Amino acid sequence: REGSMPHDARDELWQTTFETYYDVYYYELLEEKLVRWWQRVDETTKVSVALTASASALYGWSIWDRPYFSTIWGVLAGLAALLSITHAALAVPGRLNDHGEIKRRFAMLRTDLETSRYRMRINPDFPVPEFTQEFVEFRKRYSDCVQLLKDDILALDWFERKVQATLDERLGEQIIH
Repeated sequence: REGSMPHDARDELWQTTFETYYDVYYYELLEEKLVRWWQRVDETTKVSVALTASASALYGWSIWDRPYFSTIWGVLAGLAALLSITHAALAVPGRLNDHGEIKRRFAMLRTDLETSRYRMRINPDFPVPEFTQEFVEFRKRYSDCVQLLKDDILALDWFERKVQATLDERLGEQIIH
């Protein structure tokens, strides 16, 4: 059905649910990718701060009289401190929570849209008024989810293009060109 031009209300509903499904899936993948990036930042910061803080005294005493090692250790400790400050300034835990919740909402909506489309496919004579009302509810939920989206310093053009390419690859021939 995706490849044909809409001829009746069922075809039109099939096409519009796919368009919404595509947008929902895109935002789900975008939020998922942002969560993964921010988790890496969070974990890297925590590990580096823990290592330099706990080992600082021991390493400091054992290598302080060796100029080369003390310089390396100073750089590592400075980088860990900088990561810690940046981590706090960027509110990484809050970003992780926000992106995780938004991703979860988009994932639930995507699954519900998929289920609706499966029901349409199983019963090609599906009742248009019932499915139209269901679609209106999906659009309302989509609008609510979009309102939760936040600008993120990681969501650059190349980042979004990569997400788009991943989605296009996953959906493949379902996409109308």
